[in-house]
Amino acid sequence: MGPSIGIAILLSLPLSISAAAQEGQYGAGHAQWHEGFYSKLIRKDTKTSCCNLADCRPTQSRMIGDHYEVKIEGEWTPVPKDTIQRITAPDAGAHVCAPKQQGSNKGVIYCVVLPPEM
Repeated sequence: MGPSIGIAILLSLPLSISAAAQEGQYGAGHAQWHEGFYSKLIRKDTKTSCCNLADCRPTQSRMIGDHYEVKIEGEWTPVPKDTIQRITAPDAGAHVCAPKQQGSNKGVIYCVVLPPEM
């Protein structure tokens, strides 16, 4: 691999992680926020951590009618009101903590942080 190809790969890596994070892909962007932010989020229902080492990640959010939705693994998912954290993320963006969306975990959300304008 020539130096220009190696540089192109390194420069595209942050873009691919960012794109995956915007789709709410499991684990994408988690390491950047874990220590200073995700590790401090507490679930309202169980009073335990929202985060299990890969559950939280940046995502997109929107308001549809009378409820919010966030993108989890590329799909818009309704946000239960009791999962909304009343804080602002350090980047003022949307973040979701949810297990890998397979089987009985499909649609399960532990915590959501919405942008300030929401």
